[in-house]
Amino acid sequence: MTSRRTFVASMLTLAAVPLLSFGQTCCAAKLKATGACIIESNEKKTKIKIKCSKCGHLSAVIEIDTPTAGKPYTQDWTCPKCGNKQKVTVEVAQAE
Repeated sequence: MTSRRTFVASMLTLAAVPLLSFGQTCCAAKLKATGACIIESNEKKTKIKIKCSKCGHLSAVIEIDTPTAGKPYTQDWTCPKCGNKQKVTVEVAQAE
């Protein structure tokens, strides 16, 4: 009886490993940024730094809500140094 319990417990544990690892990798979405650099990201918040496409000026680090698949983050940004206007977008990258 003890060996049967050990066998069943080990089989249930082995069966759960792929499901647990799938859930962990599934939740970690890859983000793609246009007009900005992603500094740090987790499930709730993302830190970005905007870079001017004309003069290269870097903004301070901005903390935003992490975008979801159907709801990207967009912002119209004006460079304080040269006045260049650009659109910043952070979104979930498409699966390849």
